[in-house]
Amino acid sequence: MTTESMQAHSFLAGGGEMGALIRAYDWERTPLGDPVIWPQALKTSVRLLLSTGHPMFIWWGPDLIQFYNDAYARSIGPERHPNALGQCGRECWDEIWDVIGPQIEHVMNGQGHTWHENQLVPITRYGSVQDVYWTYSYGPIDEPAAPNGVGGILVVVTETTEQVLTEQRLKTAEARWRSLFDQAPGFMCILRGPDHIVEFANQRYYELVGPRETLERPMRDSLPEVQSQGFLELLDNVFRSGKAHVGTAMPVRFNRGSATGPDQRYIDFVYEPICDHLGNTIGILIDGYDVTEHILAHNALREQDRRKDEFLAILGHELRNPLAPIRNASELLLLSESQQSRECELAEIISRQTSQLTRLVDDLLDVSRITTGKFALQKSRVGLREATAMAIESVQPMLGETKQELTFPPGEELYVYADHARLVQCITNVVGNAIKFSPAGGQIKVSIREQGESAIINVNDNGVGISEAMLPRVFELFSQDALALAHTQKGLGIGLSVVREVIEMHGGEVHAYSEGPGSGSSFDIILRLAPPIDRTALPTLNSRKPASREVLIVDDNVDAADSLARLLKHVGHEVSVTYTPEQALALASGFRGDVVLLDIGLPGMDGYSVARRLRSGGFDGLLIAITGYTQTTDVQRALDAGFDIHLSKPVNFDALRQLLAN
Repeated sequence: MTTESMQAHSFLAGGGEMGALIRAYDWERTPLGDPVIWPQALKTSVRLLLSTGHPMFIWWGPDLIQFYNDAYARSIGPERHPNALGQCGRECWDEIWDVIGPQIEHVMNGQGHTWHENQLVPITRYGSVQDVYWTYSYGPIDEPAAPNGVGGILVVVTETTEQVLTEQRLKTAEARWRSLFDQAPGFMCILRGPDHIVEFANQRYYELVGPRETLERPMRDSLPEVQSQGFLELLDNVFRSGKAHVGTAMPVRFNRGSATGPDQRYIDFVYEPICDHLGNTIGILIDGYDVTEHILAHNALREQDRRKDEFLAILGHELRNPLAPIRNASELLLLSESQQSRECELAEIISRQTSQLTRLVDDLLDVSRITTGKFALQKSRVGLREATAMAIESVQPMLGETKQELTFPPGEELYVYADHARLVQCITNVVGNAIKFSPAGGQIKVSIREQGESAIINVNDNGVGISEAMLPRVFELFSQDALALAHTQKGLGIGLSVVREVIEMHGGEVHAYSEGPGSGSSFDIILRLAPPIDRTALPTLNSRKPASREVLIVDDNVDAADSLARLLKHVGHEVSVTYTPEQALALASGFRGDVVLLDIGLPGMDGYSVARRLRSGGFDGLLIAITGYTQTTDVQRALDAGFDIHLSKPVNFDALRQLLAN
């Protein structure tokens, strides 16, 4: 090529692979002819195309003859490159002409440029049709001699497929997690930056706070009512420290548009910091649950439980109060030397039935204490034979009614670690059941044996027996066998339930056995043995005659107070009686006696207050609470008030006599 020719073709210099292809192309075979004669506008455009690293493309003339550079060649695939060079546009892009044809026509008709951002233009490349996205402009190349003054089109293009697909994936992911958040059972909210700008909140969140403008607003603006409740300070602390905060059953008030004012809710929530790749906190995720209904239900149950406890305490008190004078009266009748045999028989009936009613009240209250977890054991070393003997002694009146024979053979004492009173109660219940469900003249055998590391108390009878269907349920609360009910209507079906619960609290077991109706029953109470008591270390009992005590009785139940006073006088004590707390305090100022028997449920001033006044006034004798309030908390409250001993109404007179004697 001559120097002159080289100068004429200088606008085709450079351009890499495409520059070389353009220079080598036989343009004489196209309507354009030799590049020397190309219009200046085309030469300038081609020079621009070959001089840039940005993808560019040119359509020229009515046939839309094509030019493109290296940057553009990389995006069209081997199906078109390099054949697209010099090719007619319609022939090259027939598969997408419905998309680009109108755009080209728009420019070639002199209607100005076009702009297309992230335009989907599917093309065949690398063997398949691909969804390809482009951002491009079609700009007119001015040529005065051409129709409409437009000689061709300069295309400045960028493939944005990866960018668009990435954005689509992000939008899909965002839509997915937003959907997930909206389906979450709890409320969720995402905050951005130190001002806690609300970026996202799910439907549960709006159900909690009520309808309001929230998104892209600081939390303090969208929820102004919580500023005084400490929640914004917690958010600030989480953002500064980068440490999560967990709240449980936190009360919060929201202005939810109610006519009654702010709505009180309770929430469980977590403030979880959101961190960037450097570990810096950039936001906070709020995740939680509205637990208002749960808290209100829990509070209601707790209130019901409190009221039930109050009711049971009052019930126990009211039931025990009338039992006290009845028991005292029967004891007086039995102690009277002048009474006739018929009167003695009636007194024994009253005494037996009073004891039965007292046991029934005790069982009812014990069931409640056990089920509410308020049943406490006072354990010590207990001799099983001694405890069993006490239980048998307590049911002797029942044996007298039915002419039954109860045997309890002697043997070596076995010791367990137990609550003495509760153990006696359990054995009494089991033996009492054997008596109730055995016929007149029946036989009841009580025995104690050692087996390995355990002791077993067995109560066996030849009574009505237990049906096969009832046997697995015999220890359930209020469980009654129709067979047993046919023989007796005594009891409510709670005694054995109490026995099982109390024995299991001791770490023991209780089992029932029966071959069926008419074959009797057998019960085993199994307890772990304790080391034997060293009898040489036991104190020697004083066998002297009990000393006379000076006793003050304070009880607003006149019958109970007077009958107890007569009993104590009958066994040799000096007794004073008063019925009001004011009289008690007046008498106590000059009282130098040994013992005060003080009721708790006094009018005007309760026994706890009287006890404290007595102690502060200098009384240092024995202060005994005699009351129908028998729960564990009542016992502790009595001890805290200055009482030495707490006794339940109706008081076992033999136990009281022994207490005063010692």
